[in-house]
Amino acid sequence: MSHSFHPTVITLLLAVANLSAATHYVSLESTNPTPPYTNWATAATNIQDAVDAAAARDEIVVTNGVYTTGSRTIYGLETTRVAVDKPVTVRSVNGPEATIIDGLGAMRCVYLTNNAALVGFTVTNGSTFTGPTRPPPVGSVVMVRGCTANPPTRFSPTV
Repeated sequence: MSHSFHPTVITLLLAVANLSAATHYVSLESTNPTPPYTNWATAATNIQDAVDAAAARDEIVVTNGVYTTGSRTIYGLETTRVAVDKPVTVRSVNGPEATIIDGLGAMRCVYLTNNAALVGFTVTNGSTFTGPTRPPPVGSVVMVRGCTANPPTRFSPTV
């Protein structure tokens, strides 16, 4: 007895799998940020809140602005403006000229792991702890593990 799936069944299974992924929105102009941020009317005002509300395979869509708020501590040591530790895509609406992640010289800008993707941002003014005798570097400061930071994402040079 042979077991095979009919192409229609496979197509339906793939369609159902894609329906489970959600889109979360981020806008500095949001006046009613309400989790899980699934439309522009309830968009998060910082990227980290939307990332925290997302599940695997979700997408976080970020509109124009300089994002200087929101953060998460990684490994109990370093504060990071945007920490993405699950397989989601964080994508800007209008690219790196219009959407900036800024660490304000006080924290790492981005931490990506577990097949996360960052697409279409400028990442700037990051910093990381280097010890009491050495001043922290300032630049983009991005930690990437097992994921992608896709063009046209731009990283400012470390000064």
